[in-house]
Parts: sequence; structure tokens; C-alpha cells
Amino acid sequence: MTGKTTRMFAETSEIPRVLARQISEGLPIYFEAADWLRGLSPSLFVTCARGTSDHAATYFKYLMETSAGIPVASVGPSVASVFDAPLKLEGGVCLTISQSGGSPDLVALQAAAARGGAQTIALLNTVDSPVGTAAERVLPSLAGPEISVAATKSFVASLFAVAALHARLNRDDALEDALRRLPAIAERALALEWQCLSVSLTQAATAFVVSRGPGLALAGEIALKLKEVARLHAEAFSAAEVRHGPMALAAKELAVLAFVTDDASRQSVVDSARSLATAGATVAVVGANVTGCASLPTAESPHPLLTPLCQAITFYRFVEAFARARGLDPDAPLHLRKVTETI
Repeated sequence: MTGKTTRMFAETSEIPRVLARQISEGLPIYFEAADWLRGLSPSLFVTCARGTSDHAATYFKYLMETSAGIPVASVGPSVASVFDAPLKLEGGVCLTISQSGGSPDLVALQAAAARGGAQTIALLNTVDSPVGTAAERVLPSLAGPEISVAATKSFVASLFAVAALHARLNRDDALEDALRRLPAIAERALALEWQCLSVSLTQAATAFVVSRGPGLALAGEIALKLKEVARLHAEAFSAAEVRHGPMALAAKELAVLAFVTDDASRQSVVDSARSLATAGATVAVVGANVTGCASLPTAESPHPLLTPLCQAITFYRFVEAFARARGLDPDAPLHLRKVTETI
């Protein structure tokens, strides 16, 4: 099986075209929704999502909290679907993020949020879905059909849409301009190689993925993909949290992948990477040169908040090839299917 025969490879390769479609067709929709949200002046957001979509919700959380000062809480769908608990969300907005928009637990939580007084908005790849038909506002991610079990282009598209909402809500002209430059940068990100990472991950018993702030969304997504596609146990940690209990696992059997962004969290992630390397772990860093750690190339982001998108693209290309090198089919992860419906 060559890389070009896998659906995951093909769908990752579509990301620049997806971003171009979002610019031409999506930005007017995202900006209009942002104007609607500004008019609501919400006191809080709650997010409703699972898996890869929940990582996109983490990105939304950090963007909103660090810029607009509006708290964002992830509410477990089981609160509604299993426990049938009432929610008190007057003055709030519920954002549901999903590829299919069809999982019963997401439908239940969105409905419970609406009954509790929240306005509802959904970011979906399949807008004509139970979540989409029930939401007050629907934002299409415009990723197009995604057949591979591992979500790739839909994740990047979700981050783009979230960043567009954030840019218009906060009247951030620099971020709006940066969004329009992403397709060309995505092409460069696809061309980068991280093959040196294969050696440390092949030799590892487990892996930590470390970042902070908006980058924590990417850390969660990468840890998931390492488990899902490459069958390597991996966990995501904040650069702050990893310095507590998880540091005790630092040894040569531990591979660490640290993602650095050019924001206030930069030094924290660099320091954590250096500490883990000093403690004996094999550490690779994306976005900085750190003594004692391998450095992986990354496409230069047009804006610090868009760094996770650029880094995700290169990682997806890497993990598809890494899975094949391990004798695995990245299109058919063990025990998984494309649409997971939970209650």
C-alpha cells in the first residue's frame, strides 16, 4: 500500500482546497454568525462535542477565554442523554461541533441546552442532520465528504471556522487577513517531512503530546490519532500539568512531542520539553529549537492563533505514513468506524 492509495492521504491532501472553499463560501456565513453572537452578548458558552470535534471545542475555549474573557465550559453529553439533568443556561450559547451531527447524545445535549435558556449554534460537516435541523444557527465546515475513519480535513476546517468566528467577534483584522493566506501555507505544510520522528515513536512504549493554550487542542488531537491510526498509546498534557505527576514517567521508553506556539505559553512549553529531555525522555519539538531535543520543521503560520492548524496538517501527513510503516492500514483502525453514535 503506497501513501497515495489511502483515503487518509487523499483527504489530508485536500486541506488546501478545503481552506480555499471556506474562504470563498464560508467566511460570509461565519462572519454573519459572529455578528449574531455579538448581538446576543453571551455571558458564557458551553460546548457539545466528542472526539476530534471536542478538540476543536478546546481551541474555541482558549480563543474565547483569552480574548473576549467569556468562560467556555465543555458539558458532558451524558448529562442530558443518560442522566436527563436540567441545565440552567440563561444568557448562554451552546456550540455543538460535529462531523455527522447525528449522534443521539449530542442531539440530546443541544436540546437540553435550549430548554435551559441557551441559544444554539452548530458547526457541522453534514448540515442536514438531527443536530443541524434543531440548531438556531448552522455553520457548514465545508470539508466535503470524509470517508477515512480518521478525521483530518474536517478538524482543520473546524479550527478555521472557529478562528473566523473569533476574528469577527473581536474585530481582529490581522487574523482575518491571516485566514485568507492559509491555503498556500497549507500546501507548504503538506510538503514537510517528520520521518526522524518515526525512530523515537517506534522505540517508545508510550508518548506524551505537550502544548498549552490553543495548542492544547492540537495535543489532544495528535494523541488521539497516534492511538487511533498508529496503535501507539499516547496522552495529551498541558505543559503545566506534565510537570506534576506525569514527569515521573520520563525515561528512554517515553517519547515526547511538544508543540510550541508564538504566544504567552511559548516559554512554558519550551521549559517543559527541556525538563522532560533532562529527565531521560526522548523529546521532539515543533516550533522551537530546544537543547537536548530534536527539532521538527513547521510551516510558518501567518498568525500565532493559526499555528495549530499548520502543525496539524504536517502531523496528519506524517502519521499516515508512520502507520503504514508499522504495517497498519490508516483507513481501517481496529474496532472503529467512521460515524460513532453514542448515548
